[in-house]
Amino acid sequence: MLPFKIIRKIGKMLRGGAGSREIFLGTLCGVLIGFNPVAGLTLGLMILITLLLNANIGFAMLGVALGKILSLLISVVTFHTGFFLIHKVGLEGLFAKLANAPVTALMDLDVYAMIGSLPFSIIIGLLFGKFMAGTVTKVREQMVKAGEHEKVGKAVGNRFSRFLMWLAFGKQKISTADVLAKESTLVRKSGIILVAVVLVIGLLLEFLLVDSLLKKGLETAISSGTGAEVNVEDAHFSMGSGKLEVVNLQVTDPDKPTHNLVQIEQLSADLSVSDLLRRTYTVDRLAGSVLKTDVERASPGKVFEKVKDEADAAEEEKPDAEDGKSLDDYLAQAAKYKEYGRKIQDYLEKRQENAEAEAKGEKPEPSKDRALADAKRVGYLKARADLVTDRPEWTIRSLEIDQVEFSDSYPAHKIEGSELSSHPELNGVPTSIAMIPMDSEEPALKTVLHFEDPAAPHEISASFKNVDLAKAVKTGDDLKLEKGLADISAGGTFSSKTLDVPFTLTVRELKTNNDIVNNLKNIDVPGRLYGSLALPKVKVELDDNLKDAALDAAKAKAKEEVKKEAAKQLDKALDSDEAKDLKDKFKKLF
Repeated sequence: MLPFKIIRKIGKMLRGGAGSREIFLGTLCGVLIGFNPVAGLTLGLMILITLLLNANIGFAMLGVALGKILSLLISVVTFHTGFFLIHKVGLEGLFAKLANAPVTALMDLDVYAMIGSLPFSIIIGLLFGKFMAGTVTKVREQMVKAGEHEKVGKAVGNRFSRFLMWLAFGKQKISTADVLAKESTLVRKSGIILVAVVLVIGLLLEFLLVDSLLKKGLETAISSGTGAEVNVEDAHFSMGSGKLEVVNLQVTDPDKPTHNLVQIEQLSADLSVSDLLRRTYTVDRLAGSVLKTDVERASPGKVFEKVKDEADAAEEEKPDAEDGKSLDDYLAQAAKYKEYGRKIQDYLEKRQENAEAEAKGEKPEPSKDRALADAKRVGYLKARADLVTDRPEWTIRSLEIDQVEFSDSYPAHKIEGSELSSHPELNGVPTSIAMIPMDSEEPALKTVLHFEDPAAPHEISASFKNVDLAKAVKTGDDLKLEKGLADISAGGTFSSKTLDVPFTLTVRELKTNNDIVNNLKNIDVPGRLYGSLALPKVKVELDDNLKDAALDAAKAKAKEEVKKEAAKQLDKALDSDEAKDLKDKFKKLF
């Protein structure tokens, strides 16, 4: 049945009442719609324009199919073309104004493939529309000439022939000759009414489906940033109050797809509705509860950025050996931390460049390498230019998340932050974030980022109390750590190039299988973390207190050993023949 439907559809399009202008407009608009890479305001406007114009819907669908196929095939080309048109021909200022203005900010004019596809879609749409209109017109002219032929007229004039024609081409309201003579108007007579009806239906559907659309949008937006699958159980947004509520948000770890990088049970945000018209997400307060990290998923999540092979996955899932970690394990862990440090350093460098340019009133040169990296991560059809000029894309004024659980052996914390944003250099105030134990008001870790002042270093401080060394440190057979507590205090500065964080490690209540170590009471180990985030170095200074503690412990151990040796020698002496003779003499005397 499907081939017959296709044949009849084509036949109806050939014999139907659409004039050449309607065919041309339908095909052109369809190609423009198909090339559109983003389902946003631009796509919606293009559909409304198609309905308003006297465009044939059937040929428009044909154009959509062609445009969508071609857009996927040449996505890399449209990306590079978009980068060239936005950054290299003097139009970056225009695109920046459009990307920052209300309403036009929602048209995705900062998407490289959107701008890059315009010349291709217009040229292909015009050529394909001209070709289809001309081809259909010629076919109809041949059909009219054939019908005027006496023998052909008799052959198609009987009932059976008319039935076959109806079966193949459908019912024709007007003759093919009249269709050829027909002059179509540019605008559909009922276009305004049709557009109004579509808008009303669209608004109703959006109102009814806003939660599901929001859920899908959150999953897509976050996954584009992490490169892995994101799941949201439920989401609700109130346009009136600007209240956003999210339930059970799970973000897959791209380096470990069997686990979630982070998951949070409840999340609520107070959004500024007016800022949404500029694609700006200003959150006055973001609150959440029960945040966990490294939680095993019910099923492995999809990874879009990179896919690990089975050997890598098996290696990651392999449990630690009972006798501790191997050198390879420590090297792999060090490489992982180094990669985290490099990513943080790259972020700081980009923000620092923007901050310095902002202070000078300049715009940093666009980086083709970064644009390509983003395109490979999120897809060539979704990569965007960084055209924000006067405000961050998103800002969280206040952040409060309770019951943050990093692991079973680590106490629960709460996270508090202020002025977090996508472009902190444009926010004008410092960004701070702190991790605080649930039973305390003193931050265990706090960072203050000073992008508002390019010359100011960033600050970091840490204060961890009563760290269980028996759980945190693995030792070998020579030294078995049964008990021990540690306090860590640190505070210093860092930037994209330097790292300078002095620290003090206080170890106490040690209990091991080594008596010398056990005699060490409170040990204060000062040190310094320096270098860079990508290549950090640690310097430990053994001060006089530690030396004295070690010396006292060694003396105590030595005295104990001397006592043991003296007792042993005394026992040996008492068991000698001379000692026995002396004992016998004493007995005779008394």
